[in-house]
Amino acid sequence: MNNLKLKPNGDHGYFMNLEGVMPYNSNEGQVVIDTLCNKEEFALQEVIQCEPVEYVDNYVPSKYGIIFKEKVVISPTDHTNATMNIRMMKNGEEFDGVEGMKPKYFRVDILDNGKTIFSQTGYNQITISHFMFRCNSGLPDVNEEGQEGEIKHNYVI
Repeated sequence: MNNLKLKPNGDHGYFMNLEGVMPYNSNEGQVVIDTLCNKEEFALQEVIQCEPVEYVDNYVPSKYGIIFKEKVVISPTDHTNATMNIRMMKNGEEFDGVEGMKPKYFRVDILDNGKTIFSQTGYNQITISHFMFRCNSGLPDVNEEGQEGEIKHNYVI
């Protein structure tokens, strides 16, 4: 593996996801990650994945072409790392398997307080891998006048 260098980006911080599937007989200490940082408090945290949850619903596009709009509920104290696979289907069948059905081009946006923070497009299916939803712990509801900074997050997909 090559060295990874992250350039400073103000006080926004970084999230680095290192994912691996270890053999069933791996012992503790077999995988070692060396880090060099000029901050003493730098630490890596292990995140245990949970089992995937499948959410299926039927949607009818609005007159503005919006297929669905869902609020995302996250942990109030911990950042939430999520992977989403959004597929367009007809009667439970992939579009490729429906005769006469052409691929559909669509876009998925993730909004925070009404502002688009992530957008991706694709045909029939979009996979968003390792998106980090930030927690609201200790954040104000709104900024004071003339003040800038992070406020409580209200995510919508």
